[in-house]
Amino acid sequence: MKYDNLLKTIFFDAMPGMLRALKCAPVAEYLSVEFPSRPKMVADVIARLSDGKILHLEFQLTNDPRMHWRCFHYFGAIQEQWEDSEVVQVVIYLGNSPLQMRREIRTAGLHYTYEILDMRQIEADVFLDSPHDAERVLALLCGSADPRTTIRRILASWRHLSDKALLENVEHLRTLSQLRRFEIIATEEIDRMPFHLDITESLTYKIAQERILKTQLERAFGPLPDGLRKRIANASKEELEEWIGRVHGAPSLHDVFADPTPE
Repeated sequence: MKYDNLLKTIFFDAMPGMLRALKCAPVAEYLSVEFPSRPKMVADVIARLSDGKILHLEFQLTNDPRMHWRCFHYFGAIQEQWEDSEVVQVVIYLGNSPLQMRREIRTAGLHYTYEILDMRQIEADVFLDSPHDAERVLALLCGSADPRTTIRRILASWRHLSDKALLENVEHLRTLSQLRRFEIIATEEIDRMPFHLDITESLTYKIAQERILKTQLERAFGPLPDGLRKRIANASKEELEEWIGRVHGAPSLHDVFADPTPE
């Protein structure tokens, strides 16, 4: 440490000779050497595999234009921690937009690559055929020519579960269905479940119904006024179900929410 300032002074004064020794072009501009501190990095998954490799997984919902730099910094930290192990990095892309993230950094002195897996490239049967109940819900995120049939197969595979386990898995399906914008299909198929389980009593069912109604209304009529959003939030499950049934074919918001005319 005590030599730092002295060495900097000497090398700055002797820079022309140093550059000649390095066979570099002359300095055009001195740049700041004080870099901003990086935020704390928390990887999604890091695991040691049975073959000794270190696996690093990141789950990504959107196209991050700087994902290659994020993974590069992760790679340095992971490789420094486990110097003697091979590091395998995979970004699992769960978004709906076309995949656009870069998979490598290539400069004169560096060639760095990592893998990106778009879940839509995996056939749904890979997870539908899984022997593990919790894994089969991931089929919803995979490639499928008929999402409704995929959802039906997932639900049918859970027939043997206890009420508690079934409810937990169904809630996971509800959440993942939102990523693929299948929440309406998922809710319809859950309602048709031939199981002795009152799913509709769960709070998350009401939340899902609110989200479905808002999505349908915004697609049909555009942004919703704040007053209407509050009315939806305070509505009962029965009211939400009634309004959802009216949206299709309704000429206006008023027709969706108007009280039925007494006969």
